[in-house]
Amino acid sequence: AKYQSHMSLRVSQDIINHAVERRGISCTHVDALRYFAPAAGPLNRHGASLERSQQLELEQPACVHAHMDLLKISLKLNSFVDASLIRKCLETALEARRLDVAASPYDPTPYGVDIIPIETKEGRAQYRSEQTELMERAEPVRKRLLNAYDTFLSLAFDEQMVQTAEQNPAAERFAKTEPGGLPYRKNLIEQP
Repeated sequence: AKYQSHMSLRVSQDIINHAVERRGISCTHVDALRYFAPAAGPLNRHGASLERSQQLELEQPACVHAHMDLLKISLKLNSFVDASLIRKCLETALEARRLDVAASPYDPTPYGVDIIPIETKEGRAQYRSEQTELMERAEPVRKRLLNAYDTFLSLAFDEQMVQTAEQNPAAERFAKTEPGGLPYRKNLIEQP
């Protein structure tokens, strides 16, 4: 089934298949991988499934989904962070989503988003350029959010509580995702 069922495809399924089969995919984001078709799993350079425990090792600073996660984390900390930081996280997430949709096989033009045809050499160059620019704009936001998170941890929990939590992590830290699969919270694996 088509993920964005409310949007029409701008390219044929054959073009999508050819682009993926020719270039492969390089998805390192545990939440994003599940939106690929199951047949794309073996074509992922980082494996047909990803585990939440790999996130710190695999996360790429240019990943648009990691940029969108900044908003999720800032909202979880909303009582403890400055509103201007939440605004910057929202702006970054919106830019990342626009780039993600622009480079998708769907036609985003009815929503005012230009197409980035990543199935072409020129489109891939444009995507890389915009992705790099977004990464550079997001870096100070990411650092501010990390500092806010560290401040929250130091004020809210003593060192012993943090160590205990690290030694007894939540079950969702041991989840996996795969193309076409369940959300990671519904796909828990046995803890090591």
